Amino acid sequence: MKLMQSMLAGAALGALLVSIPASAQELEEVTIMLPNNNTTSMYPQIVARDAGLYEKAGLKVTTLDSDTTVPYIAFLSNGDADVVMLDAPQTFQAVNAKQPIVVVFEGMQNAPEVLSVITDGPIKTLADLKGKTIGLASDRDQTTAQVVLDSAGIPIEEVKTVVVSDQGPVVAKALKDGTVVAYAAGINDTTVLAAFGIKMTDLTPPDLKVNPANTFSVWKPTLDEKRAKLEKFFRVWAMAQRAVKVDPETVMAMCKKATPEEWENEDAGKALMDAAIFLNYPTTEKFGDLQTAVWEKVQGPYIKFGQIEGKLDPATFLDNSLIEAANNFTDAEVKAALDAWKAANPS
Repeated sequence: MKLMQSMLAGAALGALLVSIPASAQELEEVTIMLPNNNTTSMYPQIVARDAGLYEKAGLKVTTLDSDTTVPYIAFLSNGDADVVMLDAPQTFQAVNAKQPIVVVFEGMQNAPEVLSVITDGPIKTLADLKGKTIGLASDRDQTTAQVVLDSAGIPIEEVKTVVVSDQGPVVAKALKDGTVVAYAAGINDTTVLAAFGIKMTDLTPPDLKVNPANTFSVWKPTLDEKRAKLEKFFRVWAMAQRAVKVDPETVMAMCKKATPEEWENEDAGKALMDAAIFLNYPTTEKFGDLQTAVWEKVQGPYIKFGQIEGKLDPATFLDNSLIEAANNFTDAEVKAALDAWKAANPS
């Protein structure tokens, strides 16, 4: 009798385990750091999270708070983060400091930083900015202003710069009352100014926008041991990037639901969505592909302005071994995830 009870108990336990979703038993943990964890400007994160792509891939993704003064690289070196998103200067500075990082996936292949002026305002060209005051979203946007002005042969010393923040109402007031006549910031920061009745014109030369602006890096010594879960993560990220072409209306609806504050003004929200697509959708044939020639070309200004000591060989910090796995998906898989989200969110 005891044997029979034991067998029945074992069968019941087996049935219980089968009934538990695989995701609840087998989720692999991945910890990431992004410049912003919840914004239309980074729609792949919203799609990957809210459409359940992470869970479907068997991942539990944790995003660390990006509002920190600690360099992102530190979170890689101490093992607190598996993946961090860095801009080009941060990447070059880490490599220059002999940190063993490798760039494995280009999340954004166009630069989000721009130098803009009020459309139909008094400033028409970069030359018109001589002697004027340029507003900065943050201290780091000093480099944006410096690089853009340098393209027109204007030293940064010929203008005045002041940090005005990235808060729409504050920036709008500074522009309207003439405290600043231009604004160096991320394209999302300039786009939202439409909500305050301000249309901006970008004076950044197109060639400066071809830039590995926000790319994913990992700690090289641990790449092989984490390879399997990193392949899953980047496959999900690529699927989320692709989603905007498979079903743009649903992606927009997801962003509106996740970030309603960015969509209080519908026109501003749509403009932000357009900017997000420009930034996040790849210019290369493969999602996340690494562009050696671009990494070589963009180093010039950073060397000139002393941010890195000299030319860095991209072969020492680029690793494309995850790209094939990242691109191994179909549009049908993406559509199925978006359709499931629509069914669960009929409004």
